[in-house]
Amino acid sequence: MKQPNTPASVWSVRIVLGLAGTALIGYGLLGLPTQLGPAQLLGLLTWMAFAILLHDGVIVPLLTLTGAGLTRTGSRLGPVSAAILRGALMTGAAVSLIAGLLLKAQSEARNISALEGNYAEHLLWFWAALAAAAAVAIYAFERAGRPRPPTGARPPGRAGSGKGERRQNTRP
Repeated sequence: MKQPNTPASVWSVRIVLGLAGTALIGYGLLGLPTQLGPAQLLGLLTWMAFAILLHDGVIVPLLTLTGAGLTRTGSRLGPVSAAILRGALMTGAAVSLIAGLLLKAQSEARNISALEGNYAEHLLWFWAALAAAAAVAIYAFERAGRPRPPTGARPPGRAGSGKGERRQNTRP
């Protein structure tokens, strides 16, 4: 499905990257039975099935609802800024899910040296950094997208002082 405005070089690069990705996936899948035992292979396939369900059943609907909520509430964010916000929320949710699994594993670990990081504190710092980065990016994109008045033009609502100003006579 070539789009009308896409150059042929971009289209050919996309095809090459798609074929390379497909070949790498095939190579990895062919190597799985030789590297993993039947129990490990079944565990991996189960994990992959749940990952797909999580992605398609939870993450995508939540992002869709977030985008619809931003649009419905009349958010004045531009499309790029709204995408940054949705991306930050998705990233935070994915990292929180992983950190939650690590926190659970840490609480059940029988070996004291296993999983010794402070995941809760690191998760809070991650959310703070993510919020700051998203806010800076959104501010930059919103500021860049705002129309600027022409040079020398006065902002609306400011009347002249009357001193040293000349009015141009537009009458014939």
